[in-house]
Amino acid sequence: MWDTLALTYEGSLEVKRNKLSLLARKYELFEMEESESIQTMFGRFQTIVNELSFLGRTYDNFDHIDKLLRSLPRKWRPQVTTLRASKNLEKLSLEELIGLIKVHELELQQDDVGRK
Repeated sequence: MWDTLALTYEGSLEVKRNKLSLLARKYELFEMEESESIQTMFGRFQTIVNELSFLGRTYDNFDHIDKLLRSLPRKWRPQVTTLRASKNLEKLSLEELIGLIKVHELELQQDDVGRK
């Protein structure tokens, strides 16, 4: 009975491998979209990470932080450089990173309002 349920909801080994391959590719190619907020981007990222974890593929915290920093658009490059230089990314939590990036997002939004 358990095997039937597992096969129904998880799929066969081949299906799992294909899902894992597709999700790993999504993770590797992950980038923030043009008009996307940090919160929305992080939600998409967490969904991919959770699905990968469910299928047995995990990455460490540093990999996630590095991936998120590399996924930010070009206009974020000065902030990314500052974070890399001033923070120990090995010890920084994902939540701390998102908090720091959200603050910068607010600053960018205020700059845009000021220009208009």
